[in-house]
Amino acid sequence: MFAVNYFTGKKENENIALSWASRFATKDSIFDKNFSLLGTGDGKDTPLLLKEGQNVFKFYASGRRYCQGLLATMELKSRHDLISRVYNMIVPCKDEITFQVYMNDESMDHVMFALAKKKAVKIMHKEYMDLQRYASFVTTTPNNRKWVAEELGVVTESREVAGDLITEAVLDQVLGDKSFEKFGKGFISMYFSDQYQSQHRKVLVFKFALPDAKNMADMTRLVALVPYYIDLIGRYKLSSQARSKTESARNKAAQEVYKELQNARQEALQKKKAEKKKMMEELEAKLSAEAIKKKEAKERARQMKKVMPKVKMSRS
Repeated sequence: MFAVNYFTGKKENENIALSWASRFATKDSIFDKNFSLLGTGDGKDTPLLLKEGQNVFKFYASGRRYCQGLLATMELKSRHDLISRVYNMIVPCKDEITFQVYMNDESMDHVMFALAKKKAVKIMHKEYMDLQRYASFVTTTPNNRKWVAEELGVVTESREVAGDLITEAVLDQVLGDKSFEKFGKGFISMYFSDQYQSQHRKVLVFKFALPDAKNMADMTRLVALVPYYIDLIGRYKLSSQARSKTESARNKAAQEVYKELQNARQEALQKKKAEKKKMMEELEAKLSAEAIKKKEAKERARQMKKVMPKVKMSRS
């Protein structure tokens, strides 16, 4: 049973990954039209997907304005593992895909924004240090305009940013009340940050649930959000008033981080001194009485030598 499940589960995951790639990463697909290089290399025979395990597949794309590249990671159910398969029958989980877009430094203004279902966005606000430091919940809907579906929550540094990024086109396509009910079933979260805690400081992160291999077209509108927001963020500029506030917040945060580092260095230095002092005391305690006497005698001789007058001798 374990052997049969291993090969059948492995095949199921491969079919899901290949179905996604054939739908969105082959010739004339959405990523082919938006990126000049697909896959991990530039050769014709380079595979589109990189398999990192029986349930993890990665796709890379680059060669587009405003960004250095995109990494998509598919984390599928552990179908090849019989115990995990049984567990997933009791505690259901989803196949997920995460898109990380690495924006060029000059192509992303001060943007801090997250959108997910209300319970999930609260967790994101606690877990992501940058959201916790800079952003807060949007509790009231902007006047005289459409807004996201009722079950979704928004966290942002500025209401201006939220209003500018949640456009009518996005509401009509996916995130509005009517469209979300029909096309947003696989939506999990969006997260944009110019203060991301990694090698890449400016990122866009999209997380979606994957449908089964036969219904991959169901997530077409979700995938279309990725190039849409790359262009929108790449062109977006804050107003002078909003930028002044975000600049002030970042300067304040930088000063706090500097103080924390200084305090940490002082604490480390004090700890090092205390440890050295303790070590010397323990070393002296271990010295025998005779060794202590010798040490004291040596010290007395040194002191006497300092006190004694110096005699200068000359030849007759």
